[in-house]
Amino acid sequence: MTESALPPTDEVYEAELAEFGPLLDRLEELLGEVEELDDTVRGTVFELLDGVDALHRLAITRLAARIGDVDALRQDDPAIAWLLEAYGVGVDDPVTASAALDQVRPYLHSHGGEVEVLGVRNGVVRVRLTGACSGCTASAVTLREGVEEALREGLPGFVAMDVAPDSGAPAHAPPTQVLLQITPRPV
Repeated sequence: MTESALPPTDEVYEAELAEFGPLLDRLEELLGEVEELDDTVRGTVFELLDGVDALHRLAITRLAARIGDVDALRQDDPAIAWLLEAYGVGVDDPVTASAALDQVRPYLHSHGGEVEVLGVRNGVVRVRLTGACSGCTASAVTLREGVEEALREGLPGFVAMDVAPDSGAPAHAPPTQVLLQITPRPV
């Protein structure tokens, strides 16, 4: 094997990965700027990004399945390991989604409710609120402000949430006082 055909060393991989630092920093800056956009424009940008992410995740997952040994890929190259981690390749989605919801479960339990992950497909998580949360008039806020945010933060490749219909529970007020975060009124 000639010197040029030798596999790169860990130091070379680390140096190559470090080159992504400025790009990642700039992407974080741009994301901050997008957060400041008008709600409609911001929603469109995030829908576009979520769609691109879903497409990339599907392609990377299929590529990894054809290659085979994903663990070897992770160990061999930090850039590949980062990509596989970012897209959750090899992650057990239902288990990871359920674990992501652990942060909102104490709140739901304090109100006599629970959230159940029914399945995950292509980044879309199907959930059901049960107990006192089923039929609760505040459940839409709980889903949007708590459950969806927890999934977005804790499940790589999260695209959207699909809420299974409740089991016919009648609409009712929350069992205890609910504090809603006050946000600025749209301009």
